[in-house]
Parts: sequence; structure tokens; C-alpha cells
Amino acid sequence: MERCYPYAMRIGFAGLGLMGSRIAARLSGPGIELLLWDRTGSRAREVSSKVPGSRATSDLRDFESVDVIFVMVRDSPATISVVSSLPKRGKTIVNLATILPSDALSLSHEIESAGGRFIDAPVVGSTPAAEDGKLVVLASGDEVYVSKLEDLLSKMGRIIYVGPVPSGAYAKLTANLILAGMMEVLAEALEFAERSGLDARKLAEIVAASPYRNPYFDSKLERMLRNEFSAQFPLDLMHKDLKYIVRSAQDLGAFIPMAGLAEQLFGGAEAAGCAREDLSAIYKFLSSCCGRRIKDDEDNGQSPR
Repeated sequence: MERCYPYAMRIGFAGLGLMGSRIAARLSGPGIELLLWDRTGSRAREVSSKVPGSRATSDLRDFESVDVIFVMVRDSPATISVVSSLPKRGKTIVNLATILPSDALSLSHEIESAGGRFIDAPVVGSTPAAEDGKLVVLASGDEVYVSKLEDLLSKMGRIIYVGPVPSGAYAKLTANLILAGMMEVLAEALEFAERSGLDARKLAEIVAASPYRNPYFDSKLERMLRNEFSAQFPLDLMHKDLKYIVRSAQDLGAFIPMAGLAEQLFGGAEAAGCAREDLSAIYKFLSSCCGRRIKDDEDNGQSPR
């Protein structure tokens, strides 16, 4: 049963892209007032028109009127830029995006020295999970303050408390390293199978019957077989995360050579024009490297298989 707050809970939300707009909608509910901001003002107004109990603003200073501020923007530089313009004293600021651990730590110091509280809580999952409230929230920071936000964070999905800042950032990069590896291996397996003359549908049948079957392989392989690459998790964002992983590994002295190779491959796919497609478009890039061109649904309206 959804909690109804005895007084108005005032929430600010900055960043209304593919994920942010869906998460903001999940936060809507009885007793909650939402103030929405996006760097594109028309986007904030559009989302606000669809989310009950919300209104749009074009000025981050208006967040002075809220209690909790969620930030879900593209990367570390964008997050730093937004946070620098936010009111901080007496506010709890929650980052939901994937940023560098070193930047999460710097933001924590900046916000807390200004009299605010910082929770770094990047989320695992793509747009369908955001829409359905089935994300995994990797919360880090003062555990007392994380627990106070449990009702709000649970609207997004399952909460896993991972420790003090920057544990959340490290946890998210670790999760996305696994995700990138899974996607790369699946794309290579499909390319290898098709080059060998194996019916690609047989590969799907083999995966479905195997001990390594998982929901992620099921959904991505099915979309790849339909040549459907509309973004659930844009490829350029995965490339960004891989760059953060490689940089953080260098700082830690961790030897993770496959991460470096994945970063180069996803970077190549981004440069080849797959930036705003789903990360599964890495399959298109691998195929094009061998002289094949994979047409997506927008090219011909149907799958060639």
C-alpha cells in the first residue's frame, strides 16, 4: 500500500532524460509535491504535464523550497555542474547517476561542508525497470539518512546499502562492467554463430536451454534477432561508464584487461554511429567490422530473419 504523507513532502528532481523522467513519475504520489528541472526547459514542462502533483522550473535556485533533491544527469561533469547550482544548506541531495567515485567523494565533501547531506545512490537497470519500479538502488552515505529515504527510494525498486560514499559509485561501475561483458559476449556469440551458418534462432534455443540462461540474455538476444536497437540503455552511456571503470581501475591498481578491450570496442561503435542506439548495437558494430551491415527495423520495417 502506497504511503500517504501527513504533510506535503517536497521533492526536487533534476534531469529528465530516458531514466530521469521515468523515475520522477515513480516518485509521484499522495502527499508528494514534485518540482522538475531539465536543462531543456520544454522537456521539464512536457514531463510535468504527465506527472500528477508536479510543476516545472527553469531555475535550480527554485529548489530552495524542497526538502530532498534527486539528480539524474548524464555524467560526472554534468552532475558537478548541476550540484554546484543547487541550494545545499538543510537539503538532502541524492545522486542517481553513474559518476566517478572520486567525484562522488568530492561532492559529498562539498555538500556536507555547506550544511547539506549527500547520498550517492546510482541505479542498476534500464528504462523498462525504471518505469516498473524494478531498479536496484545502490545506496551509499550515512546509513541513518539512507534509511530516512527508504520510502522514496523503494518507489524505484530494491535498495541495497553498500557503505559510505563512494561505495555506491564503485558498486555501480562493478555492475556495469559485468553488464558490458555480458553484452559483448552475447554479440560475439551471435556474430560467430551467423558466420558459421548456424541458424541464429538455434542459438537462442541453446541459450534458453542452458545453465547460463538469464532474463537479460533472453530480452537482448530477442531484440537483436529482430534487429531492434532502440535505446533502453544508450551505447554511448555504456562507453562513458567503461571509461570511468578503466580510469578507476588505474587509480586502484586493479588489473582488468577485458574492461580496456570493451572500452575500445564500445568506443568504436559510438564513433561508427551507434551512440544513441541501445548498447546491444555493439553487435551491429562487430558485424560491420567483418564487412556485414545489419539493418535495423527503421531501415526496412522488418527483420530480415
